[in-house]
Amino acid sequence: MDKDIIQVVLEKEPSIDNPVLIEGFPGIGLVGNIASQYIVHERKMTYLGAMNSKFFPPLAVLLGGVVNMPVRIYEDPSKGLVVLTADIPIHPLASYDIGKEIVSWAESINVKEMVCLAGITVMGEQRRVFAAASQKELLDKIKDGTEIFEIGTITGITGSIMNECRIRNLPAICLLGETASAEPDPRAAIATVETLNKIYKLEVDTKKLEEQAEQIELQMSQLAQLMKAATPTPEEQMPGEFPMYV
Repeated sequence: MDKDIIQVVLEKEPSIDNPVLIEGFPGIGLVGNIASQYIVHERKMTYLGAMNSKFFPPLAVLLGGVVNMPVRIYEDPSKGLVVLTADIPIHPLASYDIGKEIVSWAESINVKEMVCLAGITVMGEQRRVFAAASQKELLDKIKDGTEIFEIGTITGITGSIMNECRIRNLPAICLLGETASAEPDPRAAIATVETLNKIYKLEVDTKKLEEQAEQIELQMSQLAQLMKAATPTPEEQMPGEFPMYV
């Protein structure tokens, strides 16, 4: 791992051999952010440490009045699970390098499979979950309960991580919660968590998230504004993107 790009600051080493690693960075609808943090909370996962980088926005996160770093790592040994959750968006120009180093770290802890959580803008509110995989043979694992994302693009940090997993032959799946806009959408996160429950038997009850959906939408609005501030200018946008994107 290139420590000039990412520093992993662990208070405790992972105790799991060959864990499944779930990552949830803010993106469309904040689906990955909301879903990953809810899993951490409901599974009462153990805090391992954090990631830091000069490419991250200058932000400290307060949890219960205590300063925390915005990209944090947790584990749940009973489910063989490690979760990487983030409160900050990654600028598109830094996504390639950050994604590469995240996958390098995943390999260093012998991750057997990565799961990327994100949102997807679709004209409709059916609360579907679309899915894609780094390897064709993984499609059988995810086809029940999801809609295979046949054609389109996955952009940003999620796309970079999925590309790097493909290059390194690391099994990875991407779950995309359907949302009708870029605004915070905890209901899309609920559908994504329920899909994770089916695939990995996480047994995460989504009732609390359903009850808190409106409150979460208000609380996450500030983070949504941060994401908009980090959106690239038209000159930085890549041409020819599909209308469906992450």
